[in-house]
Amino acid sequence: MKKLLFYLICVSLLSSCGKNEKQTLLSPMIIGNVDDSKLVINDSFPIGDVRRYGVYPNTIIAGSYLKAILEFSSGGSELYFPEGYYPINLSLVGLSNISIYFDHAILGGGLSIIDKANESSSTIAIKGNLKVLDKIFIRNSNNIYFQNVTVASDTVKNLYKNKNRGVSIYSGARYLKFEKLLIQDTGGDSLKFYTHIAAALQVHGWNNNPEYISIDELEIENAGRTALYLTGNNHLLKKVTIRNFGLGSPKNMFGLEDSNPGDETEFSGAWINKCNNCVIDSLSIKNSMHKGDYSIHFGIGQYSKPSFINNVQFLEHAIKMPLKDDPLTNILVKKVY
Repeated sequence: MKKLLFYLICVSLLSSCGKNEKQTLLSPMIIGNVDDSKLVINDSFPIGDVRRYGVYPNTIIAGSYLKAILEFSSGGSELYFPEGYYPINLSLVGLSNISIYFDHAILGGGLSIIDKANESSSTIAIKGNLKVLDKIFIRNSNNIYFQNVTVASDTVKNLYKNKNRGVSIYSGARYLKFEKLLIQDTGGDSLKFYTHIAAALQVHGWNNNPEYISIDELEIENAGRTALYLTGNNHLLKKVTIRNFGLGSPKNMFGLEDSNPGDETEFSGAWINKCNNCVIDSLSIKNSMHKGDYSIHFGIGQYSKPSFINNVQFLEHAIKMPLKDDPLTNILVKKVY
C-alpha cells in the first residue's frame, strides 16, 4: 500500500494528459425489408426472429446454417433471439452492419467477432441481455457495441463441459463499447483448454494492441487466474469491481505477447501493462479467498502518455497484498479510498 503514495506525485501536473478522445460508435445500417425466403422455415414469426429460420432454444443448429443466417442479416433486419438456452457457438466472421437483440438468451458456447481474409467485422450491435457460457473473442474488428453481457460458468450446459474462458479482446480491436460486462467463475486450472487464458478479461495484442475500449460497468468475480489484464491505447473504464482472483493454476499456460516471460503466472487483481492514455475512474479490488500474488501489477508504458486510476479501493485481504510495479510504469493513482 505504501508504494501507491508514489503514484500520487505530480498527478495534478499530468492530469490534462490523461483525457481520452470522445468515442463515437457507428450504428449498423439496417435496410429492413429484405428477401429471406431461402431461409424461412416458419413464416408465422416476423422477419429477423430466429424462430422463423428454425432456430429454437434447446435445439442444435449446424454452424453452416447459422453462418447463412448471420450473412443474411448483414445490412438486413435486426436478428431476435427470444429467451432460452441455445447450444451453439455464434461466429461473426468478416461481417458488417449487424444488429442482434438477445432477450435474456444463453449461448452454450462462445461468441466470436473476427476478421476474414483481412476484412474486418465492423459496426455490430449486441443488444439486450446475453449470457455466454464459454468465451467472447474479438479480433481485428471495430465499432462493436454490447449492452448487457454476462460470461458465466455452467459445466452442465457449457458445450465443452468446462468453466468459461472469459473475454479476450485481441489484436486490431478498436472502438468497442460495453455498457455492462459481468464475468463470473472463469476457469484456469491445468487443462489445455485454458492454455491461452491468462485473465478473465484480457485486452492484448502484440504491436497492434486494442484501442478505444469503453466499459461503463465491469465486474469480475472468482477469476481462475488474473482478473483484469489491460494493454492498449485510449481506453476508458468507468467502474471496475473485482472480487477474488488467482483461484486456479499456472500450469500449461502460454505467455502473453506484451509481458516478460513468467509474469503471467503471477496472478493479480488488475494488471495494467503497455497502457497509454487510459483511464480507470473507479477500481475496487476485494480478496476474501486469500489467493493470488499481487493486488495490482503496474507494467511499463509511455511516460508522455500516462494512464490514470482516479479512485482505487482495496478490501479484505487485498489490503495486505503487495503491489508489483515496473520502474518504467506510466500509471498514476489519484486517490485511495
